[in-house]
Order: sequence, then C-alpha cells, then structure tokens
Amino acid sequence: MSRRTFLSLSTAVAAGAAATSLTGCGSGAKKTGEAASSKVKLPSYVPFSKVKPDLPPNVKGLSAGFLSYPKDLVRSVPKTPGDGSKITVLTEIWTQPPLPRDSNAHWKKVDKELGVELTAILGTDPGYEEKFSSTIAGGELPDLLWIPPNQGIQHIAELLEAKCADITEYVSGDAVKDYPNLAAMTPAHWKTAVVNGKIWGAPVPYPAFGQVYAGNPEVWEKADGIQASGPEEFLAKCKEVTGGKTWALEPIYVNTASVMSQCFGAPNKWRQNKDGSLTWFQDTDEYEEALNFVLKLKKAGVFYPGNPKMADANIKMAQGTIGATVHATPFNARQEIRVQDPSVAAEIMIPFAAGGNKPNHHYHLGTIGYTAIKKGDEKRVRMLLGVLNYLAAPFGSKEREFLEYGTEGEDFTYDKNGFPERTKKGKQQVEGLYSGLTTATTSPFALIASAFPGTERAQDVKDVYAAEQKLIETAIQNPVVGHYSDAYTQHYGRMSTEATDLVNDIVSGRKKLSEWKPFWAEWKNKGLEQMAREFQKSIESA
Repeated sequence: MSRRTFLSLSTAVAAGAAATSLTGCGSGAKKTGEAASSKVKLPSYVPFSKVKPDLPPNVKGLSAGFLSYPKDLVRSVPKTPGDGSKITVLTEIWTQPPLPRDSNAHWKKVDKELGVELTAILGTDPGYEEKFSSTIAGGELPDLLWIPPNQGIQHIAELLEAKCADITEYVSGDAVKDYPNLAAMTPAHWKTAVVNGKIWGAPVPYPAFGQVYAGNPEVWEKADGIQASGPEEFLAKCKEVTGGKTWALEPIYVNTASVMSQCFGAPNKWRQNKDGSLTWFQDTDEYEEALNFVLKLKKAGVFYPGNPKMADANIKMAQGTIGATVHATPFNARQEIRVQDPSVAAEIMIPFAAGGNKPNHHYHLGTIGYTAIKKGDEKRVRMLLGVLNYLAAPFGSKEREFLEYGTEGEDFTYDKNGFPERTKKGKQQVEGLYSGLTTATTSPFALIASAFPGTERAQDVKDVYAAEQKLIETAIQNPVVGHYSDAYTQHYGRMSTEATDLVNDIVSGRKKLSEWKPFWAEWKNKGLEQMAREFQKSIESA
C-alpha cells in the first residue's frame, strides 16, 4: 500500500477521503445494524499449525516472526477450489499494474491453480472510491469486491443487503473449518466484516499495532536517539537535531498529533465512560493537550517546511533531510525506510508519558476491510469462498509462495540466504497481480525476514518484534471495533476531513487553538452524538 492510504486507514483522521454515495442498491436495510451486529456468532479460531515461527505470536497482537525462509513448504489447500467458470474481482493495487492477463503467463497459471478464469478490476490509490462507485453503478456486480474500512464509501449496508451474499451460515462457528486458511483468522479480524448481524466477507488481516514515529538513527545520534522520557526531552531533542539542511519532523501535522495523543493518554478513537457513554478521542482534553504540544513543536521550527500532504517524506527521511516520519505500524516504520535506503535501520519510537498521564499506544483496526461475495446459489458462493481460502494461504505454504513470487526460475530465484527474489519478469507479471489479490484477502500478518530489503533482514524482524513487545505494555483497543453505526458510515468521511483541515489550520497559524473545542461542540449536533449513541447501543446489546 501507499503510505498515504496506510496512514488514513490507521488513523481516525482520513486525509481527504471523499464521501461516495452508492445508488441503485436499494434502501430496504433497516436502521438496526448496531444492535444486530453485536449478536452474530463469529467463526471459530483455528491457527495454522504446520509451520512454526521463530518468534511466537500471542493473543495480545504480538506478531509471529520468521528469521529465515522455510526450506520445506507445506500444502494448505489440498484441491483446486474453482469450477472452471469466469469470476471477476474488484480490488486495489499498491504498486505498478501487472501485464494484462492475455500476455501474462503467471496470471494464466493463477487461473489454473484457482480453477477459474479470473478477471481483476484493479483500482489505484488514490481513486479507489471512484472506481468502486463507478463499478457498482455499472449494474453488473463483480463476484468479489473489496470493501475498505475508511475510504469515504457510504451506504455499504444497503449494498450488502441488496447485492451480496450473507455468508454467516458458511463460516459462523465451526462451519469455517471447511475453509482452514480463513479459520486461521482471529475473531478480531472477522468482527470488521460484520454488518447488520451478518458476516459478509473474508477479512483482510493487518498488523495489530498502530501509528508510530520512525527515526533516522544518523540524524538522532547527536541527541542519543529518538527515545524520550517526556515531552520536554522530546522537544529538546527535536531542536538539537534540527539545523542546516535537516529538520526533526515531517510536516504532516495530523499524524504528529495522532502519535502525540498516545503520549498524552488519549483514548483509541473512542473512550468508553463509566456510564457506558462514548467520547470521541479528538473531543478530549488529552488530544487538545497533544495538539497544543504540536503547536510548540511548530513554533520551535522543528518541522520540515513542506506541505502537510507531502508525498516524499520517506525519501527525505532516508536521506537525512527529515529526522522522523509517522508510519501506520512498527513493521512499516522499518520496512518503508529500508525500501528507500536498505542501509537505514529506522528506530521505532515508544510513546512516552506526557501531561501527567500514562501513554496509550493505539491498536489498529486489525484489518484493512473485507471482500464481499456477489449473491448466488450455495454452490457458487461456496466455490468463491474456496477461492478466497486459497488467497489466504499462510507464509510457509506452497500456495503463498506461488501467489507472491510465481514460478521458480522464471519469476523468481532464491538468493544466497534462501530468500526468494523476483526477476524482471516476475516484477512485470507477478508483483502487481499479487498486490491486488492480497488486498482481496490474505493470511494473518507475520514479521517475515524476506519482507525487508537489505542485508539485516533477521535483525529487522527481531527489532520490530522487540518494539511490539514494548508497545503491548500500554496498547489499548478501540472499544467499538466489531460494532456498527449507521451514523458513522454516513458522517465520518466529512467529519474527519474537516478535522484534518482544522488541525492544519491551527498548527499553521491560520486559526487559533481556542477554535478546537467549539468545532467538536458543533459536530455533536451534526452526527457525532448519534454515532456515539449507536455504538453504545451495540456494545450494551453484546
């Protein structure tokens, strides 16, 4: 994924997501989704056990870690899932498009492995919301369609009820064991695919942890590293490393506010109060204190003098022009900078205590959405579930290697350390297609050495794993994950965009911090209170 979308999916303030209205999908869905969604029986959790990681995961979200590439791959799908028919998938790619199917030998092999003739409608970032809307408006729904959690797409409940298959009976409880790779997904993953008390698709697992700062060690060396004991020390370190052609921080102020709000103890998206009511994290004293601290950083001149929507912050960070950038997860913090410069091992900042509060690291949603299935008879729906089960093949399986790298000798070779590397042909044929298919669904996230560029891959896994262990100590969940609010789908896109604009205006000096609380007082009457009531009702029903 691109950095922009990863961050917008991770944070509660999506950068400029447009609200897309889906028409022609019917409006028969009753406005009772929040209550019904709390009662669905989620699929049983059966972890994949044929491949043992070097570093074990745990139920709190710690990722499995693989320090090397398995010598002996295992089978996770015993037979071809497809029935020879044509299927279409609407998904998104985060890299260059692959060669078209007719001139792509790997794509044809994928067809054979899946047992279908696959057509892929590949959206891009930005622009997926427009691709999604135009495809639905075209009248012919794809067999499989990826529904992201936060790209401004509204009226999803109506679309699902009118056009998509309710797969609850096929995957709820032990029924999911018919699809072992889907069964390896946790209840937290499946919660995000529940709407109106029904399960609508295969989740797309994502790292459990949320936004963190990544620092260039060479920049922060003069300040004894990026870690700090509190806001005063962090500000002092930022001043110390800023000078000449180097600035401590990227100018994406909303991301700084999000990470700093963790330090000041702000809740993860919503705070559940003692009486059961909910408070939006930006409408708290802790977030306002964090925003005030961002103002101090701005006045100190430690932000790079660029656009708050700059797209090349990672490049400048790897070059040392910017000292630290915000990333969606600890994994991304190390991996994305390695991509820019394989010699830079970015240091992951652990939130410090601020404002007299303990820090709260914010867990991520757990997925980047789910892929729904077009309505059809049971045989058709089960066949498509089988295809998704194949796409969710875990690391260490033959299916996963084939999907990710293609055919040995043609699309990839093994390097001296046994890691697969795509050839030029593999980059043209495999990379883009895999990007789209893994967006449709994939296996639960793991820290895999081969995912990191450079020569310190095993150490990268160990370092990120160690950072996750530290983050777990203060990590908190978003209390509304797995609960549904019609008002949230209706109003969130506009609210988050306006909040982002106001953060930028305040930090840039165009508006005053005193305008922050009145903004949220106004939004309470424009949908925020309704969101809170609906989420509260769902939580109480559960």
